[in-house]
Amino acid sequence: MKLNSVTICLLLALGALQIPQAMADEMEVDSASLANTEGLQYVHSIEKARYNLGIAAQRETEGPYTRIVGDKGVFMEDTVTHATLLVPNALSAGPKSTAALRAELPQILTSNPDKHNAAVKAYLLEAGVPASEVSGTHVTTTMAGGGQVQAGVQPADSKLLFYTTHLERSLNGIPVEGSFAFAALDNQGRSFSEGVYWPAISAQVVKKAVALKRKLSSADALQQFLGKAKTFRSDVADAEAGEVRIVHTSAGHHGAFEARAVYSMIVRNKGQKAQIVRLDETGTPITMADEVKVATKDVAKIK
Repeated sequence: MKLNSVTICLLLALGALQIPQAMADEMEVDSASLANTEGLQYVHSIEKARYNLGIAAQRETEGPYTRIVGDKGVFMEDTVTHATLLVPNALSAGPKSTAALRAELPQILTSNPDKHNAAVKAYLLEAGVPASEVSGTHVTTTMAGGGQVQAGVQPADSKLLFYTTHLERSLNGIPVEGSFAFAALDNQGRSFSEGVYWPAISAQVVKKAVALKRKLSSADALQQFLGKAKTFRSDVADAEAGEVRIVHTSAGHHGAFEARAVYSMIVRNKGQKAQIVRLDETGTPITMADEVKVATKDVAKIK
């Protein structure tokens, strides 16, 4: 039977309709993963900050750092990495009671951590942090008095000084390690402590991370991957379960910026501190550029 062009087109169309739904869903996911994969840079500034530096604010420059210093606080920018940090001026010296310490600090926005998280997130998104890259928040608590924390529980007589809310960054579902945006807010909704480092991440790095996560999605593939890693580091066998991450050089690194797609996990060797071990797509352990510099300094000290 001869097939004319119309018949061929109909057959192709029917074949397309018979693509399994699972495959169609995967094609849709792949298409989505390739779109908008670049991580956007956000640079904070004193103009965007809800912060009162106080009177007589003056600009100072020292090496790669620019500071604006007022009687209530200091705003600093690293002109190389564009990381920013904003802190209150030093508290009065000497030991003080919890009541005296609380009196020196601003009154806090709320004693409800969830409300603080929501307020900080709204503030930083309004300032310009890309909303599509914020995957969550977590809060840290600063307490005073009451002695030491036992098993993660604060002593009954501890007093809350303030909350600090941190935004978590992800790109296409991949957590980004090293980026940060945080703030502590007072009862006027102004920040009295904050910091931001949100560098650009190339689309190529994000795509590699998505591909690595897909590659290690099955237990067999992950086991084979870790088997290769054991040829480089035998202690990987005792590592805690890890995850695919995007990691980049730190806010204080003044060398070339570096971002990598890695499988990151924690290794705890007996008698030693826990170590973060990062593997590239081949299962080879890697060290970031800023970590190499630190390691070199440590060796120099030993010598």
